[in-house]
Amino acid sequence: MMLEALKRVAAALKLLKQAKRRGVDVKPARPLVKQCARALKSKDYASAIRLAEEVARYAGGESAADIP
Repeated sequence: MMLEALKRVAAALKLLKQAKRRGVDVKPARPLVKQCARALKSKDYASAIRLAEEVARYAGGESAADIP
């Protein structure tokens, strides 16, 4: 589950970066990113995945699971 959480968080961050390049204001998503990092650090992988999905939806509506 740890590997899946890491992949989802990385994918969500990639989507957020792409959204920023498109001119989307990503500042409101920063707290979610911080929560993702805290969840990973505390080994709460289910929460990290859930938060990564929220970041992905904010960034463009795609699921972090669909990003290679």
